[in-house]
Amino acid sequence: MTNKPAFKAAVHTPLVFRAGVFAREGLPWPSLEGIRDFARFAEIEDGTIRTALSRGKRDGSLLVEEDGAGRNRYILAPATFARGIAQINADRRPEGFLLAVFSFSAPEQEERASLRALLKSYGFRKLAQNTYIHGRIETEGLGAAIRELGLERNFFLFTCPDIEDEGLVARVLALFDLESRRRELRGYLRLLKDFLPEKLARGAIAGDEAACDDFARRLLYVGAVHWDRVEASEPPIPAKYLPKGYALGEIQAFYGKRLEEGRSAMLGYLSRTFGA
Repeated sequence: MTNKPAFKAAVHTPLVFRAGVFAREGLPWPSLEGIRDFARFAEIEDGTIRTALSRGKRDGSLLVEEDGAGRNRYILAPATFARGIAQINADRRPEGFLLAVFSFSAPEQEERASLRALLKSYGFRKLAQNTYIHGRIETEGLGAAIRELGLERNFFLFTCPDIEDEGLVARVLALFDLESRRRELRGYLRLLKDFLPEKLARGAIAGDEAACDDFARRLLYVGAVHWDRVEASEPPIPAKYLPKGYALGEIQAFYGKRLEEGRSAMLGYLSRTFGA
């Protein structure tokens, strides 16, 4: 897979799996040393790892706790995980749209900027002045974040189960180049299948040690690329409006299958590296 993941995404990825897929396995949160092996596989230098962790602490996406040996352990902030969960499984969202509308007075520019940044972090796209649009994602985490910012009085969220006016639907769809996105996803699916081949999956399932570690690292690596190129970049369009041959569902199914096949290999790899 030729496209390297964003540094922050790559450093966060093992923590995301610890918080989600392996939340019930009792894994420790990783130290810097525990993150290094995967980050080096992703060709991220030590200085960049430290920078990404520092930024994560500053922006609140990471929390840090000291263990009994005096080592810092890096924890994915619950709000960070909630934002990610809100954006995944776009192909299985309910039909319709969410419209986020906000209003601020002229002196409230900082509050306006904070709200816009929050909406973008949840995958909303600008539709018009002070109006953002998304598919029908889960909004519990967003609501909690709005309340934490104290912006409830400035913010309004409307659910539109359907838009009957075909002309208006066409105007909304015109905001996104879905044909280019369709081609991009088809190309990504080809890369994904080449990067996670059947032979490697079979070797990991059979318990080959080298195959297990390689498969685990690749699955984690894809997690970072997948988030950057698929989940976070996905236009907020309900499935029924997507063009024929749109590969999002195929990508989700293939990666999901490989994750299931590699679950044991990933658990072994994370147990060893996170214990460092």
